Amino acid sequence: MVKGHEKPAAGPKEAPKLGSHFRLVSLATSVSRITGFVRDQLNAVLFGAGWISDSYFMAIRIPSLFRDLFAEGALSNAFVPALTARLKGDDRKEAWELMSQVFTLLALVTGGLTALGILFAPQIVNVIAMGFTSQPDKVQLTVLLTRFLFPFLIFVSMGALWMGTLNSLHRFTAPAFAPVFMNLTQIIVGFWIWKFRKAGTVDEEIRNIRLWTLSMTQGMLFQWLVQVYPAWKEGVRVRLTWPPNHPGVKEIFRLMGPAVVSSSVLQVNILVNQFFASFLATGFVTYLYYGNRLMQLPFGILGVSIATVIFPLLARQSNAGKQKLFSYTLTQALSASFFLMVPCTVGIWLVAEPACRLAFEYGRFTPEAAKAASEATALYALGLTGYTGVKILLPAYYARRNAKIPLASSIAAMVTNAGLNLLAFVFITDPRTRFWGLALASGLGAMVNLTWLLSCLPKVGISLHWRFLAKEGMKTFFATALMGLVVWLTLKVLIPLNLPLNRLWNFLLPVILGACLYFFMTKTMGHQGLKWVQGRRSQKLSK
Repeated sequence: MVKGHEKPAAGPKEAPKLGSHFRLVSLATSVSRITGFVRDQLNAVLFGAGWISDSYFMAIRIPSLFRDLFAEGALSNAFVPALTARLKGDDRKEAWELMSQVFTLLALVTGGLTALGILFAPQIVNVIAMGFTSQPDKVQLTVLLTRFLFPFLIFVSMGALWMGTLNSLHRFTAPAFAPVFMNLTQIIVGFWIWKFRKAGTVDEEIRNIRLWTLSMTQGMLFQWLVQVYPAWKEGVRVRLTWPPNHPGVKEIFRLMGPAVVSSSVLQVNILVNQFFASFLATGFVTYLYYGNRLMQLPFGILGVSIATVIFPLLARQSNAGKQKLFSYTLTQALSASFFLMVPCTVGIWLVAEPACRLAFEYGRFTPEAAKAASEATALYALGLTGYTGVKILLPAYYARRNAKIPLASSIAAMVTNAGLNLLAFVFITDPRTRFWGLALASGLGAMVNLTWLLSCLPKVGISLHWRFLAKEGMKTFFATALMGLVVWLTLKVLIPLNLPLNRLWNFLLPVILGACLYFFMTKTMGHQGLKWVQGRRSQKLSK
């Protein structure tokens, strides 16, 4: 255990490098998320919020779930510690042999799942979109789009394997930029549809959504391929090999089993939300999707970036038995995540409607649809701190080779979400209030997950510096309260004025003023989270 007054000797020296990696990854992720945002805008303009868009967003849910089950979540969390342990020294033949065996297994498993998914798509849709059964056309389209999307499981799994390898080598740029190529593929296709294939009939709109869906699968192929050359330059050599008898494969499977559940909580909860939303009126599935996507912007850019850069370091420190440094790194990462996510939560809650109006209220996406999407955005945002904290803590447990605790906490989060969804439908009769309950349940489940993981850290020998976290947390809450007040007052003044380009100003001005005030206040108070993000050395930690 780390004494409260102790300062890990080498810990602060890691901060500039970690901060530099964080800024690099967050920049690359920002480009990815912004292009993804443009893609979503095109989606809203082209298809609005009707039964066709509901079918599309339900169809992408299953491949997205499998992506977290077998690829970007579970595979990365299990693979990185095993590979990191074998990247010591100049001879990396053992590491590439491990990767080759994982690659071979992954090709067989994802290929088989893809074939089964295409074959049994009708049965899958009848389960996850049970509320669609009274609308045969909606079910038929969802089945078709699901079949188009299943091959992306192969490509995203391979992309995750190369991403984990590059991150283990502390090469973060290519994996962080890779999703940009998927987004650009859809953006190009979307602009082509908008320019040359405008829909005047339902059949033409269905033709367009089919093309749009196929472009997503093709984009996932590009997302994998753009990482192959950077990995090859680093000396990565992969081949098909059998049997999978490397000791690291068993280690990966031991961690990956529980990780399949714990890494997919967010996607499972969204799937459950959409299952219940399928029983509501047409459009509610789409509103939930867009609400979640806006919430994912700060989570993906900031929260995921922190988790990405600290995971290889935590794995290395755990493998070397450097417990003090491990606790130091984790404490700093959590402090930085709260520093970023708490103000994001308040800010999104306040500007959700201006943000959705500015982002989506074009073409087929009506003002009423933007209003509903903003309500989902605000409620999903209440879980931001939980989502980010969990994203950081999961790698800490996997670096310690413990998967049981994350498994238990993840099950608790999913049960919480599903239970609250069910309660909303049993005890609430108003459809709009039920819809609010679906979005709120996901965030509450994330907070249950975070609380469980934090409380169990001593069981795996991790001692956070709680006094440091409490002190920095007070600074965060004080600065956030002032920021929130300024944003709220700015909106109160701006909205009645109805200025030219009011949708732009109603979003941009409160965000700029609030962000400037928050960073000024935290800089004045000497917030250590700000120093971490800037890559500066921070003070010694105390509990």
